[in-house]
Amino acid sequence: MKKFFSYFIAASTICFSSCKSSNDKIKNGIELKENGLHVEEAFLTGSGGQPVSDDNKVQVGDRIALRMVVDGWQVKDGRVFLDASQKASTASGETLTENLSMLAPVYSTGATPADAKYILLNQKIGRLSNPQDYVVITFKVWDKTSNKSVSGAYKLYL
Repeated sequence: MKKFFSYFIAASTICFSSCKSSNDKIKNGIELKENGLHVEEAFLTGSGGQPVSDDNKVQVGDRIALRMVVDGWQVKDGRVFLDASQKASTASGETLTENLSMLAPVYSTGATPADAKYILLNQKIGRLSNPQDYVVITFKVWDKTSNKSVSGAYKLYL
């Protein structure tokens, strides 16, 4: 029994440390759902490229960028065909902005696999009718030649 318990503790420690290390590069409370695409890193930056603090406090007028490092793209003829959508809503669900196609117009002939690895989605922060409210940003990035995607959400506080 003692040997089993020692083995269990060692196995749990290894699992927890490996599980934790895979999430260390996902910052700012960004929630992700991977479907064939893998996010190695995800974090927020402000207007000047500086990291957004862990509390996700921002100012009206700030331009916030979600930066992700993504792998798993389907490469077709040396190109990756991708797109992304993003929506900003209040905590109560009122849609503030919605962009259904952010990357396809830029990469109409596809992107190189190296370019597709680094995803940048911008959101400008406007005034809210209730200043105590927060903004929920939902997003999806997908591979147009397969069913692979990653989606998620994060909150910004004014």
